[in-house]
Amino acid sequence: MPDYMHRALLAAYLQTAAHNTMIPETIEIYSAPWLGTTGQPAFYRQIAQMDQMYTDEVEPLYRPLDCPVRVLWGQEDNWIPAAKGDALAALISNTSCTHIQCAGHLVQEDRPEAIVAAILNQIQTSTPS
Repeated sequence: MPDYMHRALLAAYLQTAAHNTMIPETIEIYSAPWLGTTGQPAFYRQIAQMDQMYTDEVEPLYRPLDCPVRVLWGQEDNWIPAAKGDALAALISNTSCTHIQCAGHLVQEDRPEAIVAAILNQIQTSTPS
């Protein structure tokens, strides 16, 4: 596939991971690993291999972690539904999943301040006085 077509397809695909419109520079950052003679074919191999069965195979091995855990999930995630975040939190932590409003799969792009707030809250509640 010509580079310009691949870049356009990749940009459209990556945008579906965010709730808000990403600026071109941000899309370029996420695109970088999937460009060129190595990256482009790797991208399509990855897409071809996407299958829930791989998660299903390892999910029975999930156990509660012995450290503080907070699962954050974009409420508007179009790639993996927020219910999966709820299920993950139930398997690995003793807390519920925190749904981040107005955020998609790329919470770090849509709502970075929500991640910082969650980390600070976790530190404050986990640190002995």
